[in-house]
Amino acid sequence: MERRLVIAFIICAILIVLPFAVKLAENSLQSEVSLPQQNTTLVSNGIYYLGSAVSHEGSDLLCVVPAKAYVPEAGTEVTINVTVKFKHAQPCPYPDWKILTENPVNVEVVSESETKLADAYTAVKQYTVKVLGNGALDVVFKYGSGCPYGTEERVTVYFYIGTPSEEEIANTSAQVPELNTTEKVIVGVIEEVNLGERYFVVNSTKIAIRGKWRSNEGAEYNWKEMLALLKVGERVEVKATYEDGEWKAY
Repeated sequence: MERRLVIAFIICAILIVLPFAVKLAENSLQSEVSLPQQNTTLVSNGIYYLGSAVSHEGSDLLCVVPAKAYVPEAGTEVTINVTVKFKHAQPCPYPDWKILTENPVNVEVVSESETKLADAYTAVKQYTVKVLGNGALDVVFKYGSGCPYGTEERVTVYFYIGTPSEEEIANTSAQVPELNTTEKVIVGVIEEVNLGERYFVVNSTKIAIRGKWRSNEGAEYNWKEMLALLKVGERVEVKATYEDGEWKAY
């Protein structure tokens, strides 16, 4: 019997490619604008989009564009693009994660898109915000309930009436950090199952089992129940992550 266990492995780096399509609106005029990775400032319809704001306190990474926005007058709408890069592939054992906004000051969230997965490691969302005056807005990524890899990632986006100084434009950075994500697939026959130390062995590789598991049919298992399903001599295909000095089934 062949089983497929979904896991992720983190050791090398991939460069985050942020799918930023900035939708700008001023009066009745709308246009689609792509934000190049190396640009630090984008100006469209009198709105200055400056930099990117990043949070990486836990395993996942939150990036918001822009970090600051300058508008010509109160009542102008600004689009905020949100990207989350996951350490582990989605869906994960803690699937109730979410992206939201909090603590609006002199801004009003006019609309928000659905949160979509661009790929197994990337979630994107977009907000339209009306700027009422100099103010700010927190953009927050909440980890799933019970997730051991973090609680939240939070950045504050700032809004101003007017135009930025040349010095601020020159000093704005939109560099996007890297998030280390890589996968390794281990295929072979289960040689050992150890309930006491919470691991099993495939091709002489010890693989730890942690957290909760969910089958394709929706059944949920804890680590002990999952290990009990694995039998010595069965052939398995495993995607694994290397964390804290050991391989972990995900």
